[in-house]
Amino acid sequence: MNEKKDMGDNMLTTSGLGVVLDRAPGEPIESFAARCQTAVLESGVLLVRGVELDEPAFQSLVHRLGQTVDHRFGEGQADLLRLNASRDEGKVVTGRGPLPLHTDGLLVGEQVDLIVLYAKEFSDVPGSGETVVCDQLAAWRELPEHLAGIVEGGSLEYLVEERGYFPQVPDDWYPIGITRDYGRVRSLNLALGFPPDVPRGWQVRVPGQSPDESARSLAELSAHLHSPKYVYSHRWQTGDLLVIDNQRTLHGRTAIGSDGVRLLLRGQVTLAPAN
Repeated sequence: MNEKKDMGDNMLTTSGLGVVLDRAPGEPIESFAARCQTAVLESGVLLVRGVELDEPAFQSLVHRLGQTVDHRFGEGQADLLRLNASRDEGKVVTGRGPLPLHTDGLLVGEQVDLIVLYAKEFSDVPGSGETVVCDQLAAWRELPEHLAGIVEGGSLEYLVEERGYFPQVPDDWYPIGITRDYGRVRSLNLALGFPPDVPRGWQVRVPGQSPDESARSLAELSAHLHSPKYVYSHRWQTGDLLVIDNQRTLHGRTAIGSDGVRLLLRGQVTLAPAN
C-alpha cells in the first residue's frame, strides 16, 4: 500500500495497521505526546502531517513518549540520530542505499518499543527514500507452513559489516533468536538481507541450511513480508511525524535517489513493562 490509499479511514494497510492523527494548533507537547503514544500502541504505526519541530522539540517529544534506550551504536543518541542520507563511503544505516525490513535494536541486543521519525528535510522522486512498514503480526499469522517452520526453529545468524555503526557486536557470525517477547506481544525479531550490489550493513543466513537453501528461504520470507496487504510505504513530506511500534512491525527504507535530499530525525524509546 502507499499513500494513494484514502487515509480518511485512518488505516494505512488493508491488514488494519496504522492511524492518521492531527495536531491541534498550539497543542502542548505533553498532551500531543500522550495522544501519540496511545494511538501508536493501538494501531502499530502513527502518521501526523505538518508538524513543526526543531531538534530540541523533537528530543522533548521523544522523552515524553517513553524511556530512551541504552545507546550502543556508533553514531547519534537514542533521542536524536540524524538519518542524513550521507554520501560518505561505508555509511549504510545513515547512507543512501536501501535498508531491508528489520527490527530496531536487533543486532545490539537492545529492546526498542517505539521508533520516532520526523522529516526535517525531504525532496526525492516517487518511490525513493520511502520508509516501508510491515504489519509483521498479520504476516506471521499467515506464514506458509515451511516458512513457519524456520521461524519456530529458533534463530538466524548475522555477520555485521558496518562496524562503524555497530562497533560492539561480535566480529564473526552470531545467532539471534527469531522471535522475542518483552511482555507486551510475541513478535518476529529479525533483519532481512540486502539486495545484491549495494552497500551492506549486515549479512544473514539460516542455520543448518546450505548457502543456496538459505538464500531461497530468506527470499521467500522477504516476498511474504512484502505482500501488499501487510505493507505501508510512506512517501515523506517535510514536517511528517511517523511513530512506529517496533514490537508489532518491521521497517526498512527504499534507496534514496541520486539527487534526493532526505534528513530524518530518529528517536528510540522503551515503555514500562507490561503488568
